[in-house]
Amino acid sequence: MKPIIVADTSPLIALAKLRQLELLPAIFAAIHLPQKVLDEATCHLQRTDACLIRDFAHEHFTLHPDADNDFCVKLRQTLDEGEVQALHLAKKLACGVLMDELSGRRVAQSYLIPVVGVLGVLLKARQSGVIASLSPLIAKLQQEDYRLSASLIHKVLQTAGETA
Repeated sequence: MKPIIVADTSPLIALAKLRQLELLPAIFAAIHLPQKVLDEATCHLQRTDACLIRDFAHEHFTLHPDADNDFCVKLRQTLDEGEVQALHLAKKLACGVLMDELSGRRVAQSYLIPVVGVLGVLLKARQSGVIASLSPLIAKLQQEDYRLSASLIHKVLQTAGETA
């Protein structure tokens, strides 16, 4: 059974730059998006990735209005608004969150919210046969200056059986 997920901004942009947004519905039963995350991901419509996200969102994402409650106020002390809204929605829906920022991942884990990052999506897609290889996609992310630790890349490639 495929899980449901709430997406944060950075992984959406990364997947759009890779032209791999379609991996999300292939891996997840439902993708939920706070309005703030959609706004952040599509605020620069002169960029191709923003247009891809906007168009993909209408067909594949369930959009939710932003929240403003004590939980959000507490999280705003350390996180940006997209992360706040994504974590609030994941907690509300009792599901995982697609997030790469370390501070947001730590907060999610402190609330026992399952976290998957863009490399986790790529690995799941590779393991399920949706994509043939991780290496070229990871190389493209690195060319786009997407911040990924070398040790995490190595671990993911090793798990996928793509290391020498």
